[in-house]
Amino acid sequence: MPRILAPFLSRRRAELRHGLRIAAAGMTSFALAHALGLPQGYWAVFTSVLVVQGSIGGSWKAAVDRLVGTLLGAVYGAVIATLVPHDNVLMLGAALAISLTPLALVAALKPSYRVAPITAVILLLGSASVTEGPFLAGLMRTVEVTLGAFVGMAVSLFLLPARAHALMGDAANRVLQRLADLFADLVNGLITPPDPVAILADNDAVRAALTTLETVVGEAAHERKNYLAEDADPEPVARTLRRVRHDLVTIGRVVAEPLPEEIRSRLQPCLTQLSAAGTVFLRAMGLAFAARKAPPPLDAFEAALTRVLLELDGVSGNATLVALDFAFEQLQRNLQDLARRAQEFARIPALAPQPET
Repeated sequence: MPRILAPFLSRRRAELRHGLRIAAAGMTSFALAHALGLPQGYWAVFTSVLVVQGSIGGSWKAAVDRLVGTLLGAVYGAVIATLVPHDNVLMLGAALAISLTPLALVAALKPSYRVAPITAVILLLGSASVTEGPFLAGLMRTVEVTLGAFVGMAVSLFLLPARAHALMGDAANRVLQRLADLFADLVNGLITPPDPVAILADNDAVRAALTTLETVVGEAAHERKNYLAEDADPEPVARTLRRVRHDLVTIGRVVAEPLPEEIRSRLQPCLTQLSAAGTVFLRAMGLAFAARKAPPPLDAFEAALTRVLLELDGVSGNATLVALDFAFEQLQRNLQDLARRAQEFARIPALAPQPET
C-alpha cells in the first residue's frame, strides 16, 4: 500500500498541504470561537475555511475581501434594520429590497465583495437580530468573521506556507509546455497541411494555462505589495508570455493560408530545424521557471531562425512571407526578453555587458 500511495502523494503534495491548512484553520477557528463564547462561532469557521487559499497572497486577498464585504453588509444591514420597521411581511420585504439593491450592485461591480448582500440578508432574516438587536448582531458577525480571517491568514503564513512565486514557476511552466506544442504544430503547418483541430486545441490549452498564470501572478503581486514576500516582480513574466502567445497567433494566421508548393519545398529543411529547436527551447524554459534555474541558451533557436529568415529574404513578392518574417523577428525579441525574465525569476545577477573590442 505505501508503494501505491507514494506516487499519488508526490504528485498531489501541494493539494494535500492545502487541504491540511483548510482543516487546521477550521478546527482552530472552532476552538477559539468556543473559548471566546461567540454566539455564532460557525461564521468564524466558515470564514477561515474560505480564506485559506492555495498561496499566501491568495489568502491575504480573500481575508481582506471577506472582512470588507462583511463590514459593509453588517453596517448597512444594521442601519436599514433599525430605520425601517419590519414587523410584518410587507415591511420586511421592503427592508430587504432597500438592503439588497445597493449591496447587490456593489457585488456586481466588485465580485470580491459578494459577501456584503449575504451578510445584510442574514441580519434581516436571521433569528440572531431579533434576540441581539441589529447593531449588536452586526457587531458580533463582524467579530466572528474577523476572527476567522485572522486564523485563516495565520494558518496560511505558518503552516506549510505556499508562496505564490513558487506556484508561479509551475504555472509558467505549464504555459510554456502548451506554447511548445502550439509552436511545433504551427511551424509544421507551414511545411505540410496544418491540422486546424489540433491547433485550436493547442490555443485553448495555452489560453487556459495563461488564465491560471495570471491568477497566480495577481496573488504574487499581493504578497509583494503587502510585504509578505521579497521577490521579483511577477507581472513582466505574464506580460512577456502573453506577447509570445500573440506572436504565435500571428504565425497561425499565416499557417491558415497554405504556402505555394515551391516555397514550402524550399523552406522545409530550415523550418524542420526551427520546429525542433524552438520546441526544445520552450520546454526547457518552462522547466527553468519551475525549478527557478538559469534559462536555457537560445543559441540553437536563433541559429535555426536566422537560417529561416535568410530563406524568407530570398523570396520576394509574397505578402504572406513578409508577415511571417515580421512575426518570427518579433518572436525572437520576445523570447530574448523571456530569457531575461527567467533570469530575474531565478535570482541570478544579470551579466555585465562586455566592452567592445
